[in-house]
Amino acid sequence: MTQQKTREIRISIPEDLFALIVPEETVGHLKKARKEILLSLRSLIDARIEALDNPPKKKATQKKKIKIE
Repeated sequence: MTQQKTREIRISIPEDLFALIVPEETVGHLKKARKEILLSLRSLIDARIEALDNPPKKKATQKKKIKIE
């Protein structure tokens, strides 16, 4: 497989211009969405830490006799 190279492009625009393009309500939603993404990552990390601290107990396997004719 070939590795794909990626580049990050950042565009900086003055806040006043940004406010003309993107409504204030939209900015509020985007900030809340960013917070929710971070909270979801936190809960994922917490769950993995919990799994490491408390590994599941192995169930005892039951052997059954099978009658062969």
